[in-house]
Amino acid sequence: MNACHDRCSDVSVEVMGFAELCKQAYSLKLDHYQRPYVWGRKKVQQLLADLSKFSAQDKEQEYYLGTVLLHRDDTRKAYFVIDGQQRLSSLAVLFYFLDGALPQGLEFHYRSPLSVENLLQAQKVVADAAPLEFDSSIFSRLRFTVITVDHEDLAFTFFDTQNNRGVPLGATDLLKAYHLRAINDGDSAQVERVQHHCARRWEAVQVAGPQSGKQHRDFAPELFQHFLWRARNWCGQKRIEREDHDGILATFQEQSVRAEGIDNLPLYPGHSNQLASRLSLPHGDDYRLDIKPVHVSASAAGLPFSLRQPIHEGLGFFLYAQKYAALLDEVLHGPAPDEEVERFRKFYRSVVGSNSHYLRELFNLALLMYVDRFGYERLLEFAQQIELVLGGLRLAKQYIFKEAPLKYLRDADHNLLDVISGAYRPQDVMDFLEGELARSDGYSAAGITEIRKNGEHRVQGAYLQAVQDYYRKAQELPAGIGSWLAALGLNDK
Repeated sequence: MNACHDRCSDVSVEVMGFAELCKQAYSLKLDHYQRPYVWGRKKVQQLLADLSKFSAQDKEQEYYLGTVLLHRDDTRKAYFVIDGQQRLSSLAVLFYFLDGALPQGLEFHYRSPLSVENLLQAQKVVADAAPLEFDSSIFSRLRFTVITVDHEDLAFTFFDTQNNRGVPLGATDLLKAYHLRAINDGDSAQVERVQHHCARRWEAVQVAGPQSGKQHRDFAPELFQHFLWRARNWCGQKRIEREDHDGILATFQEQSVRAEGIDNLPLYPGHSNQLASRLSLPHGDDYRLDIKPVHVSASAAGLPFSLRQPIHEGLGFFLYAQKYAALLDEVLHGPAPDEEVERFRKFYRSVVGSNSHYLRELFNLALLMYVDRFGYERLLEFAQQIELVLGGLRLAKQYIFKEAPLKYLRDADHNLLDVISGAYRPQDVMDFLEGELARSDGYSAAGITEIRKNGEHRVQGAYLQAVQDYYRKAQELPAGIGSWLAALGLNDK
């Protein structure tokens, strides 16, 4: 160990070699709040290139790889890596390739499929780089500044402010850490059980959403940015802005409500909850609803929450996130739960998928809010009606920019999302959308004719064709759209 060493009562700072870092009194491990291993091909290739270049230099020279932040936990007899997981995991892959074994004292266990996928990719990158221009002796020349903290509060303080090398911590990483930290009021066994439970539910959030083949991506940022934050903040009409890092933290961390207990939380009346006032977490994956005890299934999509309800720290946050990840999967991505959803998906693939990306984002958000409020009652009709409104925006403008959905919400007589959230019947939403369609500028006969004739309107023309193709074959049509059908030449339906 080098002489560079400074220690106060709770924090120590030392310069260590790779072997010293791994062979301490306790093994290096990953705690629940760590995000997955996220380094991609380019990051691993850059590390190998840096090490290769360094290995060709003076053999006495040391190579500095930045800061590693550790939390020393004497109770669990471990050093938990707070900052440095990405570098150490990548180095472990290289060490295994060169030495045929993992570094002694480095005991990382990865729970997320994202980690597994990226680690397999890192192994391939390392193997493809052979023959490497250095051997395992290079590890004796690696140096780190190791900061060790003895208390969990300090660990989380550092975690909230540090960045992994080259991969800044996102808002959802910080939210996960914050709410796991909030699970702290109970005996150690109970705290660990609930933290494990919540960490598993977060992993389910990460692997939700549209996945292409074997390629997994972390769905949590999209869920919070495009759905949960917007559902709560795109309200009223005076100030509607896009989400940012600080805004997401403010909504789901600073404005969260202190939990009354680590394994139970109060419930609020809504479409998905007519009976219970409290949810508790027994052993296993089932939930218990009080006052009249009711056991519900392990499907998170059925949790009795609503989008705009208060967020409770700890368990409440994780269940809330998983509920809406699962609900989006149920309506958009997974096996269709009933025929109404299957009919909706046919419409979605045929028409909604042809609309502008930014208008489709607003459609998906409104869809989630509608299903959250009314389930699948009149789902296809709702989808057809709202797509007519948003399609009118598409047909009225040759170019759709990202401000288009925000401008629409501001300019309408009433905010669409507020209407859905406050409606008592699906018909209330349909009446509003019918009024929005009546004031649309996108369905004038002259405008439709110009789109059909003018080759410069290729994007609008492709969308118009998708709409026409669907409604010429459709057996079910939205009510009250005769003038719109006439403008499209479909009044014979």
